[in-house]
Amino acid sequence: MTQALPKKVEARLGQLLVEDGALSPEELEQALAERQHRGLAGKPLGKFLVEAGYVKEKEFLQALGRQFNLAVMDLEDVEIQDDLTAEVPAEFCRRHRVIPLFAIGDEVTVAVADPTKIEVIDLVSGMLKRPIQPVLASETQVLQAIHAHYQDDGDEDEEGERDDFVTLSRLDVDSGGEGVDIESLRRAGEEAPIVKLVDKVLKLAVREGASDIHIEPGEENLLVRFRIDGVLQKRFAFSVRLAPAVVSRIKILSDLDISERQRPQDGRIQLKMGERELEFRVSVLPVYYGEKVVMRILDRASVRVRLEDLGFSPRNLEIFTSLIRQPNGIVLVTGPTGSGKSTTLYAAMNAINSIEKNIVTVEDPVEYQIPLINQVGVNPKRGLTFAGALRSILRQDPDIIMIGEIRDPETGQIAGEAALTGHLVLSTLHTNDAPSAVTRLVEMGVAPFLLAPTLLGVLAQRLVRRICPQCKAPYDPKPAEIAEAGAEALVGKVTFYKGKGCGYCGGTGYRGRTGIHEVLKVDEAIRELILEKASTGQIRRAAYATGLRDLRFDGLRKVVAGVTTLAEVIRVTKAVE
Repeated sequence: MTQALPKKVEARLGQLLVEDGALSPEELEQALAERQHRGLAGKPLGKFLVEAGYVKEKEFLQALGRQFNLAVMDLEDVEIQDDLTAEVPAEFCRRHRVIPLFAIGDEVTVAVADPTKIEVIDLVSGMLKRPIQPVLASETQVLQAIHAHYQDDGDEDEEGERDDFVTLSRLDVDSGGEGVDIESLRRAGEEAPIVKLVDKVLKLAVREGASDIHIEPGEENLLVRFRIDGVLQKRFAFSVRLAPAVVSRIKILSDLDISERQRPQDGRIQLKMGERELEFRVSVLPVYYGEKVVMRILDRASVRVRLEDLGFSPRNLEIFTSLIRQPNGIVLVTGPTGSGKSTTLYAAMNAINSIEKNIVTVEDPVEYQIPLINQVGVNPKRGLTFAGALRSILRQDPDIIMIGEIRDPETGQIAGEAALTGHLVLSTLHTNDAPSAVTRLVEMGVAPFLLAPTLLGVLAQRLVRRICPQCKAPYDPKPAEIAEAGAEALVGKVTFYKGKGCGYCGGTGYRGRTGIHEVLKVDEAIRELILEKASTGQIRRAAYATGLRDLRFDGLRKVVAGVTTLAEVIRVTKAVE
């Protein structure tokens, strides 16, 4: 595994990152303090900075390469010579994060993830009996290359897994709903092959950056899909005979009742993978062929996200930041499920959080724990609703209140009263755009005379997939695509890009996501319209008159910048038309 760099080496790396503009001196100081506070002082600085979101991996590699005078190489399109990998054992490569790539003349180019291990380079040179030219590559790409080019080693693993599946298929576990032997279910969930299988699924989902894991029983197969960058992708299809054992294992991990197979259940799994503290929010639902499991993956590192990292244009960031820094009023974030609303609210709280402020949240459920913030999880079964929690919070001397979602008139009314009495209220709604959030609150029963003076603004957002940087290529969109996106004015003036699909992006052409936004700042004209109970159309026209730039506009800006595609902008903004 990667070891911590010597202190002098780390200090120089931090200095180079600051010189390169990857982070400010204050951010470096903050990162070092955070690493120490979290008990991760032994974790390599670069790895911590990347995982915690302070710098991008590319920025870290460029600085590290400059420090050790090594070229940084992208391994995605490198043709690795099998005769070279045959001379260096797979286990050695895995342990030291190193792989021989190709030879030019007598010299062999070798990719390393840790340039401080001079002795490893010497060992590889001895194995190959040739001089070595080391290059720097990301740890992820080195491991992917090792996995791809040591097929014998991988085949043995696959053979072992096939043996596991044969063993599992012989487990005598009834998949029906009647007469289930609970002890058999428990034993099946604790069988070594099942434990190994579930463990591999969880780890692979985390490694691939999935937000959700879907495990679905069908007539013949147990389908496993990962939601990556907002899109479900098939990963495995096992025999459906494994379903009861797999579900039982997940129930055991999440402390659920394995004997209950006819009612929905919810639970949580807390795991530590390396230095990452992860939580899997588990939902089990009875379906026709058994029980379906969906697990939402929550990474505590995600809570440290900054507004600057969410894809805001400079103008939208300035407006939204000015709204959340007001002493009182209501600021809403709106969009469909999965559009990143919670992440934006957490980033907003990070931006305004300080020791001088009492920030209290009401959430269902509490997904991430944030220092200095008092978080309340609602529990309707025990009588603690959003509205009930809000009433209690108002007696806790809050400065800022975050409500996970305004779901009913009572919650909306209390939020308005809180804002009117000097509190800043942040919350979310499910509407297609910013103007419709205003009328939605009125339709819910929030009194216009309460809403008009308190509503500061509304941020509407969507998440679009980023074009994969490894296979990004220019292309000419079809006229129909141009017309559907409303991008006729761009033709002949900009270069359009899309991803061709490669190993780095799993063939999708996309890697990662970013936000597109529209920010409605409520002015006197819109306040008058709220009091008049104006329609969404009237509010939208008034907002356009004062400079509102809608979601489609912001999406096309990112198309022009080569960040995303026309197809993505069309996909996520269709409902707004």
